[in-house]
Amino acid sequence: MNILPNNLAMISVVALAVIMNVVSVWLPKKAATAAKILLAVAALTGLFVRLPVGQAILLTAIGAHAYAAFSELIDRNKREMRMALRQKLQEVRAVEIVQRKDVRRLAADVALTGLVSLGAVLFFGLAPETFAALKVFIVFMMISVSIQTIERAANFYSVRLYWLPEEEHLVVLSRFQPRDFPLRELKEASVWSSPDLLRLHPFFTFMSSHQDYTRSFGQVLKLSFPGETIYLSPDNAVHWHRLLAPFASASDRTGGKEKKVLPLWHPAVLKRLFWKGYYASTVKGVSAYTGLLAILLWLKAPAWAVGLFVLLWWGLNFYVSDRVLIAATDAEPITEGEIFERAQTIFRKAGIPRTRLFSVDSPDYNGFAVGMNIGRGAIMLTTATLQLPSPSVEAILAHEAAHIRKRDVLTNQLARFLFIGLLAGMAYLFFELKWLAENFKIAMFLLVYVFAFVFPMYLSFIAQWTEVRADFTGATWLSGGTAQMGQGLTELAAALDRDLEKSMAHRMADGRSSTGRASSLERDSWLWRFLEFQFMAHPPLYWRINSLARSGNWREARRRWLKDRFKESLPG
Repeated sequence: MNILPNNLAMISVVALAVIMNVVSVWLPKKAATAAKILLAVAALTGLFVRLPVGQAILLTAIGAHAYAAFSELIDRNKREMRMALRQKLQEVRAVEIVQRKDVRRLAADVALTGLVSLGAVLFFGLAPETFAALKVFIVFMMISVSIQTIERAANFYSVRLYWLPEEEHLVVLSRFQPRDFPLRELKEASVWSSPDLLRLHPFFTFMSSHQDYTRSFGQVLKLSFPGETIYLSPDNAVHWHRLLAPFASASDRTGGKEKKVLPLWHPAVLKRLFWKGYYASTVKGVSAYTGLLAILLWLKAPAWAVGLFVLLWWGLNFYVSDRVLIAATDAEPITEGEIFERAQTIFRKAGIPRTRLFSVDSPDYNGFAVGMNIGRGAIMLTTATLQLPSPSVEAILAHEAAHIRKRDVLTNQLARFLFIGLLAGMAYLFFELKWLAENFKIAMFLLVYVFAFVFPMYLSFIAQWTEVRADFTGATWLSGGTAQMGQGLTELAAALDRDLEKSMAHRMADGRSSTGRASSLERDSWLWRFLEFQFMAHPPLYWRINSLARSGNWREARRRWLKDRFKESLPG
């Protein structure tokens, strides 16, 4: 019994998804909407008429995922932005920032992508039909990988950089990622000796927003703007650094002296490659799991051996999770200063004195707790977050310390493990109980899709429970209590909104910055509230801040959250 459709059918629905996205960009909006509806109806009719219902449903899901994924790449706003920038460059004086093109730079990124994806590809080709559910997951993953590769190749071949001296702007012309940066918003400028591939490749990064426009292995100019950091490889990076650095509010004080990037064969880089590779293949992807599973299946290992392997590997991930995430973020330890002292005070009150503190070079406002047990706990704060007022940083530290004290990282991982174990058991029964597979095929497919829908809701429920608890638990360790925690979240929300607005303006024609959403401090539309309460790891910030002001403790907040999770997800 074939559960998966053939490769040609999957490629066809992905190609159709791409065509629908292209149509939505090039045709007028009304004509594009009509054309997409006709294409979708024709495709669905053909699928359900010619194929078994299960395969038709699966291909529909693949096509929908591909359409949504490619819509992030092929977008009408990006085309309008690119055309507006071309017009602008014809009207003003612009100086091109020349970048030499070395195809080996692109080849290095593609090679890293292939290396990280190899295990999953081998598994897809070698594993039997019994692992159809995992193969479907690999198909979804490979669609995302393909989009990242296409975007990187487009940046490499199409990017052109211009400095507008009178307007004091930096313009990036690119097929899929055009930008218009006002230099007055430049936060930091620095020079690297060469591209740090393990920091720039999207598979090896975490908790950082950046765009890689480099085209060679020469010197790199790093420019940080609100919400995004960009990397360029101009022919004379030091010259351009000296020209642009005066605009930066926090530029380095080295006078353009480059930061040394170690070669790949250096022991320190090899160690980074090991841990970042582990992160890329086990956290961002499934290549490590699937690759070794493919080997076990090729060796015809018994089912109990495969199951034992999965359990042991999961246990190993629990043990090394802190090292993996610290390596993935290139986090630097904080061992002195005001923030360090404030953190130590909170850690002592929380009963977690051995917790380590790290800084992550990122324009995003974020904090993260890692470690499955208290003794190996660590807290990472981005450099943007560290620029908030000290009481707000203290509040964020207390929130993350509560996650470590309550072992929330372990709780969320165990919740994920239990659910995936349930799905694995269902898949096993589906194939072992032949009568079930033969007589209730459609029902089993529908059940799998129901579970696929419930899974993120289930994870969201567990994660939001721990998040609300961390707000109130952490507040007990602050001198200002819940008021300080609420103020810290308010400062965080305001900074997020401010940088998001600027970041969107860099990407939109005529500097438009509307995201279609309300401020993080305001109650949004019904649809956004539903998505945030039912599918996101955090409740909306407006609700968390309001809850801290209205609830006296975690018990009261818990009752309010359980009610509002349903109530706030309804229209009105």
